[in-house]
Amino acid sequence: MAGGKLTPRQKMINMMYLVLTALLAMNVSAEVLEAFRLVETGIENSNDVLREKVTFVDAAFQGKMSDSPDGPMLYEQTKKVSAAAGDLNSFIDQLKEELYTLSGKTEEGHLEKMDDIDSPSRLLAMEDAVEFKGKQLQEKINNVKAEITEIINTTPGFLDSERLALVNSLTLTAEDDPNKKGIEGKWYYKNFFHVPSAGTMTILTKLQNDALSAEATVNEAILKTIGALDFKFDKLRATVQAEKAYLPGGSTYESNIFLTASSSGIVAETYVGSLDMSKFEKDSLGDYIPFNSETETPFNGEPKLVPNGKYSAGTSVGQNGYKGAIKIANPKGGFDWYPFESTYEGAAPGGFSVSPTKMNVLYIGVPNPLSITLGDAKPGSEKVSISQGSISKSGTGWVATVNSVGEATISVGGTAPSGEAVKTQSANFRVKLIPDPIPTLGGDEVLTTNGKGQKGTLKAKGGIVPLLKDFDFEARFNVISYDFYLTSGGELLPARGNNGPLYSSGVSNLLDRAKPNDLVVFDNIKVQGPDGKTRKIPSMTFQII
Repeated sequence: MAGGKLTPRQKMINMMYLVLTALLAMNVSAEVLEAFRLVETGIENSNDVLREKVTFVDAAFQGKMSDSPDGPMLYEQTKKVSAAAGDLNSFIDQLKEELYTLSGKTEEGHLEKMDDIDSPSRLLAMEDAVEFKGKQLQEKINNVKAEITEIINTTPGFLDSERLALVNSLTLTAEDDPNKKGIEGKWYYKNFFHVPSAGTMTILTKLQNDALSAEATVNEAILKTIGALDFKFDKLRATVQAEKAYLPGGSTYESNIFLTASSSGIVAETYVGSLDMSKFEKDSLGDYIPFNSETETPFNGEPKLVPNGKYSAGTSVGQNGYKGAIKIANPKGGFDWYPFESTYEGAAPGGFSVSPTKMNVLYIGVPNPLSITLGDAKPGSEKVSISQGSISKSGTGWVATVNSVGEATISVGGTAPSGEAVKTQSANFRVKLIPDPIPTLGGDEVLTTNGKGQKGTLKAKGGIVPLLKDFDFEARFNVISYDFYLTSGGELLPARGNNGPLYSSGVSNLLDRAKPNDLVVFDNIKVQGPDGKTRKIPSMTFQII
């Protein structure tokens, strides 16, 4: 309300406002207000997940900074992002405390007067109120978005398409309505005027979700720019690497068994020759760092190109060896050279070698393909076993299934043509659960987690489709159930207990009622993966445009 000398007409308008306020308060049922609190709790749970992700990315960044000369500079960029998002979240926390002061706070820490529409309006919507901070909130939101956008545009290592996608992913915005004049076009008036304190608290928590989502997404993207290359590995190969390719009878066979990954997106050339190892430095773990140059090679003299990486050479009895490097274009400029060397021993026929291939992790609920090659052993004499689950022959390779998180030991052996048994070798592999999928509407990766969308577009998607991103195996998750809420005009309209992925009639009806600036929330989403376990995945919140 306003103080000072008022005209009779203004006094009458104020009296009508008081009556309207009372009527609106009477129309907000306790059930709807409680639903607001449940939605806020769901969004806050998602915020906790995002905070954990931010902490994880920060720890990963500190561990990878030494991998690139650009590491410290890139890390400073992430600290700027976190500082901007943290400043906004701290300000919103202050607004929440002021709202608690105005509307009261129970011993359990909840709002006492959840149907209070006067306090939120004075705090965030009414420009003439002493408590008004709506414009300050709007400016902070837009300033943080502008600051994070500037960080995205000035951070090296992004392609133009990646920058555009990152900027478009920022849901943090507080723009006025250009089609409306005066107070009714103001962002803070549209979002907080006559909204109950329970709804206001939910909106403030959603704004914190937008800030945390921007922080996690941008910092993770900056983390991925560390290092010379960032390829998506889409091919797996279990590898057994023997110290010697051939062994005389009675010798001890030794090998290293591990999983390797490769990318079909890499165009690589293999060269062998007189390699100058002084051009390669080592990292803190003792591994060679690629040699980078636009014109220079790490060879003494002209190296020999090995087409398709298939090397062949004559063999003499005794020790044989060769050195070389693999050349790969670096998207930041020049070419990277990865060194290698190998030895093999010439011996009489009847020796033995073995080579598996795929990765260092086995996943529960999906078949894990392996490739095992036995050099001079009899075809079909392979003996392969696993300590948990099962492993079986599949075509020219093998397939392992595992059933418990931890470790699995794969043992490999065989029989030489002479009939002698080859010493069995074993290696440990980590066993993990398939990662959680992300929720999407209709499988559209643009419509995931939080964002905006037209009512017709959201409804046309038909239901929730969980997607596994950047995962190397075929794995499908099915939606078991979910809850749905529509927040419209200060009301929260629920459609809970929907079974399966498709929109129920209740969800479809609420979507039909949605208007611009309303919020729709898909919450408590439960899915079941190929491992048979039921999981709860993050909520999705969309603003109708």
